[in-house]
Amino acid sequence: MFARTRTATAAAGALVRAARSPLGAERAWGSFGALAGRRAGVECASSPMMRFCAREYSSAIRARMVGWAHASRRGFASDGVKSERTLTEALLEEHAHESAAYEPSETATAGPPAPFELHETKGDAEVTLTRKFGDNDAEEVTVTFIAQEDPYEEDDIDDEDFDVDAEAEDGTAEDDDADGFNDDEDAITISFNVVVSKTDGSAYLDFDCLTDGEIIEIRHVGFEAFDEVNPVIGTTYSGPNFEDLEESVQDKFHDYLEERGINADLANYIIEAHLDKEQREYTSWLERVAHFVKK
Repeated sequence: MFARTRTATAAAGALVRAARSPLGAERAWGSFGALAGRRAGVECASSPMMRFCAREYSSAIRARMVGWAHASRRGFASDGVKSERTLTEALLEEHAHESAAYEPSETATAGPPAPFELHETKGDAEVTLTRKFGDNDAEEVTVTFIAQEDPYEEDDIDDEDFDVDAEAEDGTAEDDDADGFNDDEDAITISFNVVVSKTDGSAYLDFDCLTDGEIIEIRHVGFEAFDEVNPVIGTTYSGPNFEDLEESVQDKFHDYLEERGINADLANYIIEAHLDKEQREYTSWLERVAHFVKK
């Protein structure tokens, strides 16, 4: 459960962190090889549940793996000899390298599936997609995700701190794979939020979701209605655990989202756009920090 429910940023950050050491770079290359195999329609034993074979996977990963692998080799080439480069020079060199090595995928470049519109701001890790839906555009659908590596990775927690045997006995460990997601630490999963609101501002549904680029899993559904006459005082009921709902109800919620464009095409775009946005922000960060420390 713990590995499966990692945040999107933690999952994407696992690749970043792994590829910044010599062994990690090799491991990241192995992960990329698994994904490349999917593109060719080849079953990959190391990641059997990452089903990206139906669509083109991001060249962004390949470019980032190239960048990180080279950066890793540069970082360990001195064998303890102190470099004469300043911090500014090191940052700018990394910036130049990342800028030259990176190329966004066609999916990220093409933009979100119509009729979604993309909203993002340079320096802001939040990415928002919006569209209207229904008769007379009665609803607004807003999809939000954060392209940010989590500095406090859940991977840093020792697995021995958790009683795995106890989870197996009550069935929770076996249930983790029931949703079709891969618990492999190299799998990329992105968490995102979907809000379906009435354009008159009267109420909205709030979905917490997770995707691997093809499958969309709903984690929670909240409902909020605004009543100025009889406002709720205290804590608003947030809704049940989604997995506790009857399976038929869960299926209908998935159908509800799919009708509003929350489907496999959008899931694929979210993965690609997340990688692209995080890479662009990282490159910009290198440049801005270099100018700061130079002064």
